[in-house]
Amino acid sequence: MKRVSLLFAGLLIVLVSLSAWAQEETRSPILAIEVRNVGAGRVDHSYIETHTRIREGDALDRSDISRDVRSLLDTGRFSSVNVDVEAREDGVALVYIVARKLTLAEPAEFAGSDHLPLRKLRALLDLEVGDRVDDHTLGVHVRKLREAFVEDHYPNVAITWEVEEVDRDQGLATVRVHVESGARSKVKTVRFEGNARIDYSDLRRAIRRPSPWSPMWLFRKRRYTGDELSAMRLAVRSVYRERGFLDVEVEYPTVELDEKGRQTIVVKIREGETYRFDSVTVTGVELFPQTEVEALVIARPGTTASSRFIQGSVQRIRDFYGSRGYARARVRPLLESDPAANTVAVTFAVTEGELIKVGNIRIRGNSRTRDKVIRRELLLNPGDVMNAVKAQRSERRLMNLGYFSSVRRYEQETSVPNREDVIFEVEEKRTGQFLVGAGFSSIDNIIGFVEVSQGNFDIRGWPFTGGGQKLNLRAQFGSERRDYKLSFVEPWFLNRKLSLGTDLYRTDLNYTDYDLKRTGAAVSLSKALPGANRVTFRYALEETVITDVADTNEYVYAATPEETYRFSREEDTLESTFKITLTHDTRNNPFIPTRGLRASVFGRISGGPLGFDTDVYSVGGRTAFYIPLWWDHVLTIKGRYETVEPYGDTDEVPISERLFAGGGRTIRGFDYRDVGPKVVPTDPTSTISYRPVGGQSLAIANVEYTVPLVEGVRLAAFYDIGGVWRDAYDFNSDNLASGAGIGLRLDMPGFPIRIDRAWSVEADDDLTDTDNWVIWIGYDY
Repeated sequence: MKRVSLLFAGLLIVLVSLSAWAQEETRSPILAIEVRNVGAGRVDHSYIETHTRIREGDALDRSDISRDVRSLLDTGRFSSVNVDVEAREDGVALVYIVARKLTLAEPAEFAGSDHLPLRKLRALLDLEVGDRVDDHTLGVHVRKLREAFVEDHYPNVAITWEVEEVDRDQGLATVRVHVESGARSKVKTVRFEGNARIDYSDLRRAIRRPSPWSPMWLFRKRRYTGDELSAMRLAVRSVYRERGFLDVEVEYPTVELDEKGRQTIVVKIREGETYRFDSVTVTGVELFPQTEVEALVIARPGTTASSRFIQGSVQRIRDFYGSRGYARARVRPLLESDPAANTVAVTFAVTEGELIKVGNIRIRGNSRTRDKVIRRELLLNPGDVMNAVKAQRSERRLMNLGYFSSVRRYEQETSVPNREDVIFEVEEKRTGQFLVGAGFSSIDNIIGFVEVSQGNFDIRGWPFTGGGQKLNLRAQFGSERRDYKLSFVEPWFLNRKLSLGTDLYRTDLNYTDYDLKRTGAAVSLSKALPGANRVTFRYALEETVITDVADTNEYVYAATPEETYRFSREEDTLESTFKITLTHDTRNNPFIPTRGLRASVFGRISGGPLGFDTDVYSVGGRTAFYIPLWWDHVLTIKGRYETVEPYGDTDEVPISERLFAGGGRTIRGFDYRDVGPKVVPTDPTSTISYRPVGGQSLAIANVEYTVPLVEGVRLAAFYDIGGVWRDAYDFNSDNLASGAGIGLRLDMPGFPIRIDRAWSVEADDDLTDTDNWVIWIGYDY
């Protein structure tokens, strides 16, 4: 016992002595600061002093040393920075031991592979003369070079490098990179081993590899990088865990080569057993009713212990607290498994935290976009209870503006307890576009267009960017149609969420029997409503001029020969129009949607109380359902109806206001505008068989099934049916036309192309002509 006491006393003395020494060293004044260079190149004392804050005479503090070491490393000039503390009489000396990076004296040289030209290799390495290099820097830059070889089917490429000093005093060096590309090899197949309980096809879909029987097999992935192999392993593991295989083990994929050098990716799996939930409890709830939080849990006793149910429950509880100001709330799922019974008890342990309020909201990184444009999209205000759900929605709203390549949100503690600043850090991207293009249309043959747009326009002055407005000028011209349009949109008119739009436009249309010119101006107001709804009010004043009426013959209606018609009786008009549209839109993408619904109804009135020449009104609607299916296939169902009728001083709807169908975007398989009422010449010797003249009622339905091949390319199969009737509200099942076919969708940004091969199934009458090919440019709204 005496020995133990002596030992304890000795240890206590040593600890006290060390503590006293450490405190004495910390209090020691710094008498000198020195620099010791290691390796090539020299760094003088003044450079170190510029990038550090410790000065002679300061008291020694280890945290200050750590801070200054980080500051020197952040300059990117050093491979390593160490600090020695040397004891001196009445104090210490601080010695910075620095290894300076070498400076590249000439472009990098390559050896061992002539697969890529030297210019390309240097571009991939991305090192310029004057850059600072060391082994770590080269390791980072070589990664991109290695990925390029793997992408080109060289999975076993080996890359090494040498850094050679050429001037020690100046710190100059050359770099020589050795590339051993190895044998070129493509992925033949992916094989799973050990998957007794889950089908190969389910795992194949998880890693997005098509079936050999699918057309997408032609575009299958033929190479995988290391990161993609890791992602493959996680995807397979996720499939199992979602089905209750909580003990599943998936090895990192390996590569086997056959005699032809082709790769087989092998994924080995140890499945384990399927678990079911035994008990599900929530602990740590004090601020809210226990039953209210427990109701958020979607995992239920007796059901399959899916990781999706576990993570979904965690997210729902976290959102519950986050939306009520408890932004620091944490939810940990604790699993206690019973392998003998294949059950798992889950406890969702909640740490509620404190109620947090919003301090300041700071915007960073917006070099062009005005603060006001960003702040008006935010759903949080200083002083509000911190709502994590609103903060996430604000982040998404900023991203959806299209002004930024990235948006990052984070909270920052303040000196005020339970109050945090919210930081939105954005990275600007280019929002202006100048597009010139040409293409082919089944209606216009060769077409061209020029478009200038600015998605983040500022009308108030130079540099005309950053105000959140939209400006677009577009000209499109073809043999049958020419369009010119200038559009301006202010999405926050009068600092309210009220969109003001103005348009100036001119459209020239060349038809067989006449030419139609529309020139007009329009102003609109649009307001978002709850529930993904929007109401739009639009007023337009438009002049319609009919010229070059080539056909002065007398016609009669094919369906009612007692009624005559002449194209020459159509007149020029000046039309004043007011239109109201109500739209419901839940699509996930406005251009190429894969899920959701877009439905709209409208009412339009011309003339009457609005004055001018034409008194007509019309009502109608459109609907489009986008239904996601397996393997990213999409089923689209569309419907359209519309009717137009004259009133007041107008006896007959002008031809410029009548409804037509046939061709692209309406009923494919038939000539453009050929479905609907027609007239035939009264002269039996005429070479003209008929002319379409449109009707006052229209109804169309379309069904389309699309299959993605590669990014930006889709196959389509479709069926269209519909008709046009002469009188208003004359919708009936008689005289319907229908067509079916297949198509190709090329979703190129700004210049999407649709190519369809259609066959007529049934014509609305014996005169309607067919047209098998439909080609057009633009998104299908």
